Order: sequence, then C-alpha cells, then structure tokens
Amino acid sequence: MRTRQWLSWLALTALMASVLALSLAAQDRTHLDLVMGLVAAGSLCALTLWWLDTQSTRAVLFYAVLVRLVLFHLPPSLSDDAYRYVWDGQVQSHGINPYRFAPQDPALAFLQEEPIFELLNSPAFYSVYPPVSQLIFHAGAQLTGSDGWAAHYAIKLILILAELLAVFLLGRMVTARYLILYALNPLVLLETAGQAHTESMLILLLVLAVLFHRRGQGGLTSIALGAAGWVKLFPFFFLPLLWRRYKWGGVWPGLVGAGVLALPFAAPYVIANAGASLDLYARYFEFNAGLYYTVKEFMRLLTDEDWSKQLGPLLRNLFLAGLPLLYALDYKFKWTLPRAMLILTGSYLVLTTTVHPWYLLSVIFLAALIQRPAWHWLWLGFCSVGTYQLYAGGPYWSFVVLGWGGWLALGLWRHGPSALQGILKVHAWLKFRHIRRYLPRHSRPVSVLDLGCAEGYVGQHVHRRLNAQVTLADIANMNRCNLPFEIVESDRLPWDSGRFDIVVLYFVLHHAERPEAVAREALRVCQGHVLIVESVVQSRASLRILLFLDRAANRLRAWRSMKAQERFLRFRTADEWAVLFEKLDGRLLAQERRGWGPLRSALYVVQPVSGEDPFPPSIDTRDSA
Repeated sequence: MRTRQWLSWLALTALMASVLALSLAAQDRTHLDLVMGLVAAGSLCALTLWWLDTQSTRAVLFYAVLVRLVLFHLPPSLSDDAYRYVWDGQVQSHGINPYRFAPQDPALAFLQEEPIFELLNSPAFYSVYPPVSQLIFHAGAQLTGSDGWAAHYAIKLILILAELLAVFLLGRMVTARYLILYALNPLVLLETAGQAHTESMLILLLVLAVLFHRRGQGGLTSIALGAAGWVKLFPFFFLPLLWRRYKWGGVWPGLVGAGVLALPFAAPYVIANAGASLDLYARYFEFNAGLYYTVKEFMRLLTDEDWSKQLGPLLRNLFLAGLPLLYALDYKFKWTLPRAMLILTGSYLVLTTTVHPWYLLSVIFLAALIQRPAWHWLWLGFCSVGTYQLYAGGPYWSFVVLGWGGWLALGLWRHGPSALQGILKVHAWLKFRHIRRYLPRHSRPVSVLDLGCAEGYVGQHVHRRLNAQVTLADIANMNRCNLPFEIVESDRLPWDSGRFDIVVLYFVLHHAERPEAVAREALRVCQGHVLIVESVVQSRASLRILLFLDRAANRLRAWRSMKAQERFLRFRTADEWAVLFEKLDGRLLAQERRGWGPLRSALYVVQPVSGEDPFPPSIDTRDSA
C-alpha cells in the first residue's frame, strides 16, 4: 500500500509539472508539438492516478483548483472563439442585440476600429452563441468596459468559477477515482482554464440537472437543462427524457425557463439570422469529424464529386430522425438520466461535421458522472489536442485518423459485446414474430424444444410470451438465458420419442454435418410439429453473399464455437429444402417464404407421420415479401 501511495504522489507531482510547462508552451501556436507532448504526459499521469486509486476526494479537489489557477493567465492562443465572446459582449454593452448584425456589417463600423475586430473568426456570420452564453459575455463587458483583454479575463473568470463549482458538485456525487478522469484531465484543463470555452458553464448546468434529478426535483431538473440548452443547443434534446421520469411536470418548467432567458434577445430577425449561420456552419464547416470525413471520402471515390454541402445537413437530419429511437430505447431499458444524456451527446458528436477539442468535455464529464471509464472518448479527447496542428501546418490528418480509429477500436472493445447482444435480442424478437402464429396457446403448458438455440433468445421469447415450457439445446454452450439447457450431439437427441409438442430449428440445418439426421431426430422427439426456418439460395451470387454473411455473423457471435461448423455450411433452394423434408418421416403442412434478395428465407411446418398434431397450424403456402 505504501508503494502505491508513493507512486500516486509521484504521478501527481509529474502531472503538476506537465501543467506548469503547458502554461508556458501554450502561449501561442508555435510549440504545438510540445503542447501535445505535455498533454500526453499529463494524461498518462492522470490515468496512473485513476489506476492506483489512492487519492482522496479532498486532495483531488485541491489540485483541481491549483492547476486551473496555473493556466488562468493563458490568452486565447489555441482557439479564437474567445474574441467573439468579447465582441458579442461589447455589442451588447452598446445596447445592440448581438443577433442583429454580423461583425462586418457597416452598422457596427464604430466597433470595427477596435483591435478585437481583426482577431475575429467568421466576421461575415451572425452570432450563434445562445442567450445564456450571451448573458455571460455581456457581464464580462459590463465589468470591464471597453477594454477587450480585460473583458476576456472577466468572462474567463466567470466560466472558471462555474466549472470549479461543477467539479466540487461532481466530487460529492462520484468517488475520487472517477473525479480524476474529469477534474485532472489535461484536455479539460486546457479548454476550460486555458481557453475559457463556454462548455464550463454547460458542465455546471448539467451537473445541477443530475443533482436535482437525484433529489426527485423534476421541475428544477428541467429548468437546469433548459438553461444548458441556451449555452449549447444540444441539451434541449435532453428535455424529452424527462417525460418518462416526471411526465409533463418535468418538461414545461424547462420550456418556460428557456423562454424567460430568451426574452432579452427576442426580435423578429433572431431566428432567421442565427438559423442562417447555423445552417452555413453545418454546410461549410468541417473539423475532426470522423464519420463525416469517412462518408465524404467514400462518396468522392464513388462519384468523383465533393459532397460536403449535402452531407452536413444529411447527418444533422439523420441525428434528428434517430432521436425518437433513442427516446424509445431509454423508455425500454430504463437508462439513468446521465447515461441517456451521454448516449444522446455521443450520438450528436458522431453525426456532426465539426468536433473541436472542447466539444468532448461534455461526454468526458458525463462518463465520469456515471462512474464508467469511457476510454474511447478519453482517447479521442487526447488526440483532438493534436488537431490544433491544422492551424500551424502540422500533421492534422494523422491525429484525426489516430483519434477516430482508436475511438472505434476502443468503443468496439468496450461496448461491442453488449451492443452485439442487443442486436441479437432484437433479431430474436423478429424471429419469434415470424413463427409466433405456429406456436399455439393451450390450456396446458406447451413443451417446446429450441434446437440449435445459440444464445437462447428465441426460446426465451417463446417462454415469456406463450408461457411455454422451453428447453434449449445446442452442440456448444452459448446460452445466455435462465432456461433448461442441454448440450447435444448433432445426430442423436437424448429425449424419448414424442417428448415435445413443438420443436424449433431456426437457421440450424445449413450448419449441420448431416442435416437429414438432425431433422429426422427433431421429428422423432416431437408429437406436434417441427418449425424449420432456413435461408434459401436463388442464384450463385446470393450463395456467395450468404456464405460471407453467415461466416461473418457467427464469427462475431462465437468464434471458437461456430468456426468448426463452417466446413459443413450448405445452403439450398427453397424447393430443395422442401424435398429433403418430404423424404423424412414427416408431412409438410405449410410453407411460407419471405425476405428479399440474398436475405430471403423459408419457413416449413413439418408434422411427424406417426403423430397427430394437437395444434394444427393455419395453412398458408403463399410467399410473403
């Protein structure tokens, strides 16, 4: 234990040294390689502190304040957003609505003589900073008058104090270990205390929303999220999450509060001017956007055209169209509010065209709040510091590829298995719906054998929906359900004849070494009818696609368990499957086809010749698309 404590203090000392050196190296953009190296060193120290887990919350909070004080003096050296903050504040100090004129408009000629005007980015664009951000800018201008540099540091002080309060509140809600991942994260330090981005105020409002939610105060939660939406617009998408938790009482206070905060800036031109700038940003601005860059390059190779203007709005609309699904998943799986907010924010960042380093502060904070290490977002945050190289002619693209490539790899490592199981559960539900009308309800419990059950999700649906007695069986144990399970030989089943009312084989026989023997055994142990669903071949092209898809899907599910069966893979046409079943001791009662292209499948209802089916299915031999 003593060794761990010494290592922890050594890591903390190294972190402080790297931040101190960062406060000198980040004075301008001439030493970006050094800045990246110091961020890497500081990140490694922070991760070491997380791993050792010996620091107290009080110690972490003390050093969180100290490192922010060290970086407070930095000018807007890496990002020039702060100049626009000052400009909007000075415009307001002259009684002018900041959404009325673009900075280069002749109406603001008297301000264009100020040195701050020459430092602005996008002077032809109307301001897109929402009302709460504008109130902070105005406060900074009011406190310092027309001195632009003084206004910058006044705004910076307001934002740092807000973020420090958020850090202290976070320290009351999580362990010291997870507090480290945000409070001592070099990216967070650089973008809050160093560059004074408005995310500092956003973080405070988000932590207040979660704090109020944990106290059951839905109205205050809603108000905090409404205010957060007027710092950065995307938190407005969090408000519908409150409907499941508080109904209308958890939504209307946030809408009313947001309306009150917007009143000082209300004017007929606000929506048109700010909306035009937002649309231009979506169409023309691009920075460190992994999915956007990937699709853009793919379309360029495919069509030899630049799709930049189309892809931005397309991805934005895709995000908006996907929101109802995310809300439905929240309702279905009963996510915690911070987790739901994290998933929505992550989805937004994946589908946007611009991901500046400071945009990642929200996901890093929310991940710390739910006390789960989001390594993929932490990695992307670290690499995003390297994207500042774009402004100095450095290896910008290397950091984009490294950042998003690592994000994808770590994300798959962290969430891939659970995401795969989620997909398999949805697929199992669709399978169950396909065969449901052939699974009868009865006065007595129906016994069902799910043969070749894999994870057992189809059998689980049969058990829950029809109150059936389900037995799962397969040649390898991949079962994830709390149902009776048997490992069986492929050509001999360990049950007496007529043991089950129904036997289900869903996408099983094409894997079997001797499919006829498996089907014959299924008929032997069944006194009712056997439901068989198989993929069907229509052409050589569809066969090649089926072979590829089947191997890829099963290797993802269980590489070792399924790889051995690949040598037996054999797909047939629908007629060939039907002929095979007719050769066995059974009668083909029904046949149903569905799907399209290489995903076409056929369902067969087969009854043992020696048995009398007590549950006759509805006969339907028509194909269904």
